[in-house]
Amino acid sequence: MLSRPRWEAEVRLMNNVFPAFEPFAVPDVCAGFRGWLRGKRTGRLYGVVIRASIARYPSEEPGVYMEPRPEPHHWILDGRLCYQRNGHVWNPAQDTFAQALVIAAKYVDEFDGRG
Repeated sequence: MLSRPRWEAEVRLMNNVFPAFEPFAVPDVCAGFRGWLRGKRTGRLYGVVIRASIARYPSEEPGVYMEPRPEPHHWILDGRLCYQRNGHVWNPAQDTFAQALVIAAKYVDEFDGRG
């Protein structure tokens, strides 16, 4: 379960590395961050939401949601971006919302303008 100290640490980290992303929470449901990433090739803005269930985070990694989608293939049925962590398995003690956003930014860099 997402504890208050963990959430406060996540907010501080995001403020340091992605200050344009704003935290949000729906009490007892989900928490996360939302903001915009700009495609380097097209200049298009992508609305990005990184969110997780309060009951299951950090044991389960947050989902990455994006509109518009740069391409149609890397998406799970519930609307999340499907990605691999290059051999790295989600570690609840070390991994963060910020890391999920880094993955989203790399995805936008790779697929912006190619869909």
